[in-house]
Amino acid sequence: IIFYILVHLLFLADTGGIKLWKGAILIWYVMYCPGHREEDMMRSCRQHVSGKALKDIFFLTYDRMRRYQGAWHLEQQPMFPHYLFLESENGEQLLEELAEYEDFVTVFREKDYLIPVHREEEQFLRGICGNSHHLSMSRGYIRNGQTCVTEGPLRGREGLIRKIDRHKRLARLSMPGGSGLKEELREMYAGLEIVAKS
Repeated sequence: IIFYILVHLLFLADTGGIKLWKGAILIWYVMYCPGHREEDMMRSCRQHVSGKALKDIFFLTYDRMRRYQGAWHLEQQPMFPHYLFLESENGEQLLEELAEYEDFVTVFREKDYLIPVHREEEQFLRGICGNSHHLSMSRGYIRNGQTCVTEGPLRGREGLIRKIDRHKRLARLSMPGGSGLKEELREMYAGLEIVAKS
């Protein structure tokens, strides 16, 4: 276990993907929360899990456009429905304190330790969502079959786009990096408005 954690931290240090909290290294973990109870679970964890074990708990969201009542409306949607991210400097303490929630959620673990989000995946999600944990709309154009994003968090990340739905103003992305996250978290949607195609 110690070796695994040390290797993970060395990878983080190598890529500059470390986030510090009062000098401690913060790592992301994932919790599956069925039944659309994410808000309730976040509130409960913030109230009952100690600050020593949990620094933050959140879910990721993204902008998308929906057309109704004759107009387009900007809405926020969960990026990974039913999944919460936990940020901690002490995975062992967090695992111990999450024990009381085992009947309600699934925490990704391997025997007696939590499985962290892979360094490249965490870096990528931090990069596109920022401190707000939200992925805003992007805009761009398609020329000769090539997508060029001119505005928004997908700019420079066109290679991650797997499919574009121009009618819904959505792009389907593939997660870069390792395979630390479960398969259902390997793909995501992002708001992308294509303003021109030639």
